[in-house]
Amino acid sequence: MHSPPVTSRRLLRAAEARRRRTRSPLSWQKRAPGPARPPTRHRLFGGVAMTFVALLAVSVSLPALAVNPDAVMAVSRSRVTGGAAQAFPANEAGAVTAVLRDGFTVERVKKPLPGAYTQTAGTYVNYLDSPIQWPFTVGVPISTDFGPRVPPCVGCSSFHKGIDMNPGVNTPIQAIADGVVREVSATDDSGLGVYAIIDHMIGGRLVSSLYAHMTEGSLALSVGQPVLVGQFVGNVGTTGQSTGPHLHFEILLDGSAPTDPFAWLTQKVRPNGAN
Repeated sequence: MHSPPVTSRRLLRAAEARRRRTRSPLSWQKRAPGPARPPTRHRLFGGVAMTFVALLAVSVSLPALAVNPDAVMAVSRSRVTGGAAQAFPANEAGAVTAVLRDGFTVERVKKPLPGAYTQTAGTYVNYLDSPIQWPFTVGVPISTDFGPRVPPCVGCSSFHKGIDMNPGVNTPIQAIADGVVREVSATDDSGLGVYAIIDHMIGGRLVSSLYAHMTEGSLALSVGQPVLVGQFVGNVGTTGQSTGPHLHFEILLDGSAPTDPFAWLTQKVRPNGAN
């Protein structure tokens, strides 16, 4: 008998390949072509467009203060209703941006410095339409009155020529009336520290207002400068002979004679300019 022929390795591999093709007839075929991928630049444009839409949705859905927490917006409808426009205190730099849009006056005021108006009180009522106003737009505590007192520090006088007002450090101070700056000191070289004196003509009489102990670097006035009521003067500080942050405020009749500022302003500050 003859022995079976020896099958070569090449023939064995060929037979194995035929068996595989028989079991999986599609395994050796090319796949059907799928949808063509868009060109790279089209893909990039689509991604940018989607990002823009997402950002637009966020900007519309979020309130303005969530995007810019340091901005404060006030809207006055004075042009629509015919009423008087509301006045707003200036920030520490005295800058207010007003934009007129669609019948609305939009004013943006920077967020006050830390400590500003941390204390308020019902000591007085300020009227923003009055030609004479208090140094602060709202009532604030008054720690020392006009007149005789026990000196609070070495070198301090026993007769207080003004009143001490305590709204908190860095609170913006405003001019009480239209006038012209007579005297200033921007350095902490005297008992008054950083101060300013403004001359006003009120009822045909020279009346001067004095603002003392302001923060160094905050004084916004210079000698000879005309000012308007409500204009930014400086920030409350504690320069000079001072035991803490406050505004020492004086009213000087005929330019030099001190009078009680609280009584004088209480009489002069009236709504609708009825002085």
